Amino acid sequence: MDLGFKGKRVLVTGGTRGIGAAIIDGFLAEGATVAFCARNQDEVTARVSDLKSKGYQVFGSACDVADPNAYVSWINTAIAELGGLDVFVPNVSGGANAGEEGWKAAFDVDLMATVRGCEAVVPHLAQSRGAITVIASIAGLEGSGGGPSPYNTVKAGLITYASQLGEIAAPHGVRVNSVSPGPVHVDDGFWGDVERSQPDMYKAVAARHPQGRLATCEEVANAVLFLSSSKASWVTRTNMVVDGGFTNRVQF
Repeated sequence: MDLGFKGKRVLVTGGTRGIGAAIIDGFLAEGATVAFCARNQDEVTARVSDLKSKGYQVFGSACDVADPNAYVSWINTAIAELGGLDVFVPNVSGGANAGEEGWKAAFDVDLMATVRGCEAVVPHLAQSRGAITVIASIAGLEGSGGGPSPYNTVKAGLITYASQLGEIAAPHGVRVNSVSPGPVHVDDGFWGDVERSQPDMYKAVAARHPQGRLATCEEVANAVLFLSSSKASWVTRTNMVVDGGFTNRVQF
């Protein structure tokens, strides 16, 4: 299916690894021009070099989205480089750490960076009648045990925020949706580490999936691309669960 991204301009936070990297690969393969950020300059440089060697149009910069001034400055610079904006995907997460530092990271990186980013891009997206697709998690949809969690709490907040933003953005032609992945295997990510250090736990989680495995980054990226595309022109304020049936929820 041609998703209509040829010539479109896309902004993604976090694009050197995992789901963010797969999202960028998907947009580029569909003909979009992409700007992205990540904290590690060497990783950004290597990623941009690799993608450009394949003939893609891509811009990458080092930026910590938890730094409000640097983050908004990067957004404005990236949009200028792109020549406008059609899609924004706030993807970066502060992780699932515990304690006060975990709460601060979840609030600053997951929540406030998404809010600041959306506030900065909505005027541009109103001009192109574009889309925002927020990366949330099934962790925001159900209790996972172990007591209160910064990660779960903030991901629930992101789903609510996306819906509320979608309500006021729709009259301006801007669609806002969220995607909630379940467990996703990333070799150098959380579940890759679990597979190496706690293989029995990894196998148990995989077995809880009806298909007996975790998701791939590409499977999550495919959902993001669809919701961000003109093919989903009548879909807004929706949270798409991409978990292979992992959660025992009936969606109404």
